[in-house]
Amino acid sequence: MALTSAEVDLCNQSLGKIGAKTFTFGDVASNQSKKCLLFFDQTRNALLRQFEWPFAKTRLRLVSGWLTDTIYSTDQYAFQSGLLYKAALAHTSGVFATDLAAAKWTLVSSIDAWVTLTVYAFNALVTINALLYQALEAHTAGVFATDLAAGKWILTSTKPTNVFGFSYDIPASSLRLVENQVVNTRNVNFNFFGTYTYPTSDRPADTWVLETNTILTNDTEVDIVYIDTIDTTTEWDVLFTELFIAVLAKKLASALAGSGPGTASLRTDLNLEIKELTSRARTVGSQEGNNSGSSDWNLARFT
Repeated sequence: MALTSAEVDLCNQSLGKIGAKTFTFGDVASNQSKKCLLFFDQTRNALLRQFEWPFAKTRLRLVSGWLTDTIYSTDQYAFQSGLLYKAALAHTSGVFATDLAAAKWTLVSSIDAWVTLTVYAFNALVTINALLYQALEAHTAGVFATDLAAGKWILTSTKPTNVFGFSYDIPASSLRLVENQVVNTRNVNFNFFGTYTYPTSDRPADTWVLETNTILTNDTEVDIVYIDTIDTTTEWDVLFTELFIAVLAKKLASALAGSGPGTASLRTDLNLEIKELTSRARTVGSQEGNNSGSSDWNLARFT
């Protein structure tokens, strides 16, 4: 792996801040190029993660009912006939059976669709019409609407303690999950901590948790906003670029110049610059997002 020409330019600006020698594109042998390559991706990703940079916010309908003539990425899920599938290939949907036969979808549901004339145990879980139900009594399935009216099933937002009905992997390029918006008929939204926020409703608040890179929930339709790994430097916000240069310079100062008194003074100056740039970025970011009636979902970029 080597740095691009644009990335080398940024590295040289960082090197210039500490009075170090610069290097040219294609140089993979000098100490400067090796240190820049070592620190570049880590520095970028850490800075993207630490703040909700508007330019890196991305929205994605992570899971919903399958629709024809719809563009799907490999990060998305869809329910079809009560079963959960994940897109194996990026594609525009046509006929589901045809797409499935072409290996464009992979079945990932661990909960089967409801089937008539099937023996169900107490607390068994099934999906039907892309909804999760729990058995209130052991029984042999007849007509679902009849069994539901007879109190044999309940639409559920809970499962046994610490167990959820579904798990959805967030995109591999996600550095930070900013928001998880549960989609349902009442348009109830939930904040990052998985708690009920708005609007007022008699619907029980669903909960969700993030474990490693997986959302655990009982909900079958989910929209997310996340910080994407924006590795194309021309797409960076100018304040992010300035902050990146300063932070990278601070790392390079120790790596290339050691820990003498001159380096300590330089690090102090860089710390002040980083503090000022961080404050400026947060101020601008809060002003850009402080619009009455706006939402992160509507302002975030499409994938």
